[in-house]
Amino acid sequence: QLMQHCIYPRFGFSLFGDFGAKINMKCAYMRPSTTWVLLALVLLAGVCLAQVTRLMLQWCFWDKPRAEKKKLAGGDSNKPREVKAPQVGHITVLPKETSLRGDHLFELQSTALSSGEEVGWWLGQHATAQTSILEKQVKAEVSAIRALRARRGHAPKMVDDKAGSENEEESEDASQEGQDSEVSTEETDLAKAMQVVHRRTLEGFAAWCLYVSGSAFRAPRGRKLDLEALREIAHQIEENQGRPADKLFAEALLLRVMESLGEQMLQCPERLSYLLFHIFQEAGGLYDIGPTTFSIDMDKLHDGLVQMNIHSNPYTRQK
Repeated sequence: QLMQHCIYPRFGFSLFGDFGAKINMKCAYMRPSTTWVLLALVLLAGVCLAQVTRLMLQWCFWDKPRAEKKKLAGGDSNKPREVKAPQVGHITVLPKETSLRGDHLFELQSTALSSGEEVGWWLGQHATAQTSILEKQVKAEVSAIRALRARRGHAPKMVDDKAGSENEEESEDASQEGQDSEVSTEETDLAKAMQVVHRRTLEGFAAWCLYVSGSAFRAPRGRKLDLEALREIAHQIEENQGRPADKLFAEALLLRVMESLGEQMLQCPERLSYLLFHIFQEAGGLYDIGPTTFSIDMDKLHDGLVQMNIHSNPYTRQK
């Protein structure tokens, strides 16, 4: 039945009624065209012959030394690799909110890109997108702060005659909160919102700093880290009240830009935190020293891809 083909329809009646005349079915064997069968056999034989010829040529030239092969291909294993000078690009952190501007600079270094203009373009595209996202999150936090203050202002006051003294203290606190809410301005709301977003963005990095600083044996092997500096940075992230909002915005944006430039590093937050710690150290720490330049090395950021290419099996030890 596989090679049979029905010449006549299989149905003996109509969908809308019976015609009265019964249609007989007739099946016959399909006979493929001889011309197409021969053409397919010729093509199959040609492909087999080409593969056999290629295999024989590989066997004939298999005995040549690898060094000679590389020399013919244009490479020499003994020749030292040419070290390319890193290309550098800069951008200034310029959010739309003027209160978040502090003339902070981001610097990107890369040996994979051809010119400083190209490096600056890549950095600018990633930084512009992340700046817009971070600003929206800050504005959402400002709206949340104002909504909470408005909710406290409209909350019904329950008066209990039996606890007069306690009610007097609560009324004084409420009046004090009301005065504080009247004194608060858009800048103070923005500063509070930026503090919340800054802690939320860098909380993973702060946790890594506290974990590594807890014991010297937890530090990456062969890499000495300043444990006191780790604790200080974690403290400045958790207790960021009083710090300028523009510096907090630049620090949070730095991590977002690093995550955007090296997307594969999101799977290894320990490596990302390690690089971020050294960037902060090179920039003078998280102290308020005015406009700061944060330098990102794209080669180090993408070094994980090179390491995986060299040693792709994580279950075997590389010597």
